[in-house]
Amino acid sequence: MIDRIMTRTTRVPTTQLGARLNGRFTDADIGPNVQPAKAAEVSGSSPQDMMKMLLGADLQRVESMLAEVLRSQYADVNDLAGRAASLGGKRLRPCLSLLSALAVGRCQDDSIRVGVTVELVHAASLVHDDVLDNAALRRHQPTIHAQVGAHSSIVLGDYLFTRAYGLAAQCRSTLAARNIAAAASELCEGELRQHSSIGNWNISEAEYFDILRQKTGELCAVSCRLGAWSGGGNSAAAHSLSRFGRKLGVAFQVVDDWLDLWGTEQVGKTLGTDLLQRKPTLPLIRLLATRAPSERAALIAMLDDAAQHASVRQLLDASDAANYSLDRARQLINSALNDLRQLPLSPARQCLEGIAQLCISRTA
Repeated sequence: MIDRIMTRTTRVPTTQLGARLNGRFTDADIGPNVQPAKAAEVSGSSPQDMMKMLLGADLQRVESMLAEVLRSQYADVNDLAGRAASLGGKRLRPCLSLLSALAVGRCQDDSIRVGVTVELVHAASLVHDDVLDNAALRRHQPTIHAQVGAHSSIVLGDYLFTRAYGLAAQCRSTLAARNIAAAASELCEGELRQHSSIGNWNISEAEYFDILRQKTGELCAVSCRLGAWSGGGNSAAAHSLSRFGRKLGVAFQVVDDWLDLWGTEQVGKTLGTDLLQRKPTLPLIRLLATRAPSERAALIAMLDDAAQHASVRQLLDASDAANYSLDRARQLINSALNDLRQLPLSPARQCLEGIAQLCISRTA
């Protein structure tokens, strides 16, 4: 989706908000703090190039703080933590935090702390996910679980969570730590609910989406919400960005579930695991919903029998499940873009819009 940015570049200042009246933006608030020629250059660039121009230096600060927070005096712990730090790859959640801060004001020290914190929570969830899924690859590399086993992986994930909470507590207000804890709690609840739904082919589409909201949406939402808070935004802007992040996260996961069935190895993860592990993802829920009652029991028997999964794949390919799933993801992204339009136009907002569009283009 978005290449990880490792080179130092100069951040271009963007919209800076001044005084606010009754929680609403005034004309004076939205005047751009970017020279017109430079603003046009940023706005006309690809999302990846816009990211480099807007966030280069701040993302380097995120990388430096991430390395510092995870540094251990013990070589084995230091090595494992360093591997975990590289799992996020695209640094999507820190980018959401920093761009949200820029969209309402400017990046400050707490913006960097928030960016590192959400990345730590995300990395912890990935380490645990790979244990639960018994996944061998992530981003074309062996998973930590494949390298060191379940015991060390679980403890490492716990270690990352504790580092995240400790860093969040260093922000200027307890609000950050409380929000991070709430989002992490939602994430864990979502994982528990998803695990308990394995083999439950009667799960509703609404319940599926609520699990995704907890598993993925809430961490993206808190990334944007705390980014806006750290950048000096008001509550209206923070709520708009929070809604955007939540819908983006859910759409991202819907596309991930689509890729598990119709993606290629270029995705960088072990494919086909959802069907093998009998997870009721949206394509499978849709396939079941379109079967006649007389056919449903036979299809469920096929889903529960790995030897018949090739036949299930044929049924999926012949159905509207693929298009239906992508349409639902597109609906979420369109709604998320409407939430962004509550903010003043700026290069940071345009970059967030570009990220949303790239979420869907991963399937191309």
